[in-house]
Amino acid sequence: MTMDGLAHDVLAAGSDHFRMARHPERILFWCADALGGCELVSANWELMTGQLPDAALHDGWLDCIAGEDRPAVAAALREAAQNRCGFRIAYHLRLADGALRRVTHEGAARTLPSGVFNGLIGTISEDADSEAGEIVLQRSAQQIFAFLDQVPLAAIAVDLAGRATYANAVLFGELVVDRRRLLGSHWIEEWVAGTDRPAIADLVGQAVTPTALPREVEYHVETDGGRRLYRWHLTVICDARGQAVSVVMMGSDITRWREGGDRLRLTAQVFDHAKEAMVITDRTGSIIAVNDSFTRLTGYAREEAIGQNPRILQSGRHDAGFYRQMWESLARFGYWRGDIWDKRKDGSLYPKFLAITAIRDENGEVARYSAIFYDITDRKALEAELDYLAHYDPLTGLPNRMLLQDRLEREIAASARLGQHFALLFIDLDGFKAVNDVHGHGAGDELLQVVAQRLLAATRAMDTAARFGGDEFVVILTDVRDAAAAEKTAAKIVESLSAAYTLSGPLGPFEATISASVGVSLYPSDDQRPSDLINSADRAMYAAKNNGKGRVILHGRLSFQAS
Repeated sequence: MTMDGLAHDVLAAGSDHFRMARHPERILFWCADALGGCELVSANWELMTGQLPDAALHDGWLDCIAGEDRPAVAAALREAAQNRCGFRIAYHLRLADGALRRVTHEGAARTLPSGVFNGLIGTISEDADSEAGEIVLQRSAQQIFAFLDQVPLAAIAVDLAGRATYANAVLFGELVVDRRRLLGSHWIEEWVAGTDRPAIADLVGQAVTPTALPREVEYHVETDGGRRLYRWHLTVICDARGQAVSVVMMGSDITRWREGGDRLRLTAQVFDHAKEAMVITDRTGSIIAVNDSFTRLTGYAREEAIGQNPRILQSGRHDAGFYRQMWESLARFGYWRGDIWDKRKDGSLYPKFLAITAIRDENGEVARYSAIFYDITDRKALEAELDYLAHYDPLTGLPNRMLLQDRLEREIAASARLGQHFALLFIDLDGFKAVNDVHGHGAGDELLQVVAQRLLAATRAMDTAARFGGDEFVVILTDVRDAAAAEKTAAKIVESLSAAYTLSGPLGPFEATISASVGVSLYPSDDQRPSDLINSADRAMYAAKNNGKGRVILHGRLSFQAS
């Protein structure tokens, strides 16, 4: 499906909301805006609850919650939105057959790499469906591909050798190629136009890291059916060790949009009946023509827009430097295109893709500017879900290895610039396997979730607590004064994790006790590189386990033993 299909056809009955996001198995996907109001639910919402997806929007989904639980759920969401933080809450959800089922609702702040908070994202799962933490980790990539099978955008995964390992039905349909011919082929060498290959050669290879990739890129794809221009949005899939194994590209055929500026001069009929919003200004920036789609999208009638400057649409989210760069591109290349936040007449803000083209007269002077734009709220929602799946552990809601690597690199850069110190704690749970083996994976999952909560409670908002894999966790302590300060926090964590846990087992609730072995490395005292800091803390952690467990070792010496 092209971006035209995304912007218009995927919306049923003219709805302004993207309502359906696929998610595998018996897990409900849920997304909220910056105020905590529901923006979308997964396609299986109606099947499980009996409520139509439209009815779930805003506060409607709360009708499916047991009445006595609603105030607490609403308060938890308001608090999470106000504090821009994650949440976890259990309550009873009314299913389609009228039965009440206890569920766990876990969410995280939708904070993309830009750092802008744009709402909450999370999952609702029946408590009985919880799986072993390690199994959930292994299936993270599968969930991403299951999601991509349903989105109305073209998607392809390319491994580090450049081979196409996955593509969804949308891409096969648009390129009109046989699945066997595409999968296993070298994507860049066999499908990307030769003129574009040098610019994107670095998208694959052993040196690929999440922070090195551009968020989006454009290039031409060539098939027997012709040459098409795609605009791709990129993410990375990592293995259980946190190493990049493939690059996922999700994009749309924008050939028509790139050609749109020139088409404006051909016929007024195309202009008036186009599904895309279009506007033409004179050389000074005064609007001289808009089409019906412009009126529908912005809320400004034709008579209100004519004579105005497009600045009436500015959202206030972009600074002067953003617009200066836009005009520099128009002056140098004759066009500018990109994502931008704008404002409707009623004051509501929305993201859109905008393409501006300078139209020159017979003397080569700029005579007009033409612009084509469309709402990309749907695509932003898809990006937010992919971002969450790629960066957060689905069981605990903590950052995963990929996001930990990014946070660690940023912390090293900031500490070097500010002359500060920080500590890295490598934590392994002593006795977790016994709980998991004796009482089952459900109890093991619950234990890992409680451990995650205790780690967050024992650290500051400025610190990072991440799940490294299995029963291993890593904590970055920002701006610590000295080794003693790091040691004190590590001791606090050991004490917290060693307190008794009340868990749910096959035979009913039971009490479990574990301990934690912690290894600590310091920056810049010990190491300078992320991998060195992790390895040093890992070795110190194993030294703690070998010296009796329930201990903290500060890179080379015993520093704390739990009582």
